[in-house]
Amino acid sequence: MEQTRATQLVQMQDAFSPSPLHTEEELRNFYYETTEARTGDKYSDFVDSMVIQAEDSGNSALHKLFIGHAGSGKTTELFRLYHKLKEKNYFVCFGRCDIDLDSGDVEYTEVLFYILDLLIREAKEKDIEIKENVLSDIVAYWTSIQEVNATVCQQKEMEVEGGFSAGVKLKNVLEIMAKIKGILKSSEETKRQIRQSISPRSSELMARIREVIDNLEEELQCRNYPKMPFIILDGLDKIPLEQARKIFKENGSKFAELPIHLLVTFPIALTYTEEYRNIQIWLPNPEKLPMIKLKNWVKDHYESGYTEGTETMRRIVEKRADLGLFENGVLDLLISQTGGYIRDLFRCIGKAAIRARVRRADTISIEDAELALNLLESDINGCYSSDLIPAMKDIYEGHKHVNSSEEITKLMQVGAVLEYNGTRWCDLHPLVEKWLLEHQKLGAG
Repeated sequence: MEQTRATQLVQMQDAFSPSPLHTEEELRNFYYETTEARTGDKYSDFVDSMVIQAEDSGNSALHKLFIGHAGSGKTTELFRLYHKLKEKNYFVCFGRCDIDLDSGDVEYTEVLFYILDLLIREAKEKDIEIKENVLSDIVAYWTSIQEVNATVCQQKEMEVEGGFSAGVKLKNVLEIMAKIKGILKSSEETKRQIRQSISPRSSELMARIREVIDNLEEELQCRNYPKMPFIILDGLDKIPLEQARKIFKENGSKFAELPIHLLVTFPIALTYTEEYRNIQIWLPNPEKLPMIKLKNWVKDHYESGYTEGTETMRRIVEKRADLGLFENGVLDLLISQTGGYIRDLFRCIGKAAIRARVRRADTISIEDAELALNLLESDINGCYSSDLIPAMKDIYEGHKHVNSSEEITKLMQVGAVLEYNGTRWCDLHPLVEKWLLEHQKLGAG
């Protein structure tokens, strides 16, 4: 459902939905440029940079990680990139791994399968022919796996023997892929059996993907389009860290071998570990989306008079709602206490708007905002243990350089500590700092 700018409180829930902006109309109506407030450099726009890299890459493939806090706006930026690449006639696929796969239990073979599925479906969407021998190889691969053949290929027209006398059709392949995707998301036992069969034969799966890519490149060249497909995979930043290690560190070479442009979201917590450097062997030069900083840390102090971040957050809100819906000082309070974290700000605006509606009011009051902030404060401060307080005290006292300690990793994961621009400095979430000060956890000793 398309979002509408709020002019009344009854419209606030839709206007500040946590869903990313994904259509061209939504981006046109509600997107506000945040590059300078995030990076300190107005020429560091993520989308412009990625498009130029793709255009300048020639025959070399881009394989990149995209990193940022959950809720910082990554998916919206990825949709911006998707639409920009489409404008330039790229064969581009956008995959939501957190929706289409079981993000709580996913392995690299499922990600490879998903890439194959995206390529085939986009080919159908663009009316690009995939040769019959390529389709036959895909069907032969899946039907040669006993668990897949027994569970998926039940219909007569999908059986291995005599089922394709009239030739393999794209719809046959799409049906098989759809059923496999459903199993990988929902049936634990069959998924385990399929994994055991696919893993030793992952090189064959890679060969099938490369055949499809070669086929697509031929067709794209005939149309005078950029010949290399571009795959965007969102949602892999949400998977458990141990699974992310297996996908990106132990099997990152599989993705690096694919002759496509590939951009994948990546758990920010893993960027503070020793494995991160090794992962970059396969997926080098990561792209980052820093938080919007409300304060600017320069060497050993906050820059005086810095307002860029706060003003940017106000403009983001103004794109979605009439600022007259906030009483004096309310929006400033909500912005300052959410630390440049778009998701937290939107959550608090939504909560405060509901309370104002219950009061039968027309505007959000300071009390509405404070109660919404209190709920968020309680949630964040309930997500870390007391043994992490010394690490937070260090940050509070000025040791704001991000390090790879286990403590920082945990604090980043729960949003108690937020990372800011390219110099990789971090700070306490304002509501965490507030709670620690009120409970005298940051004092001497």
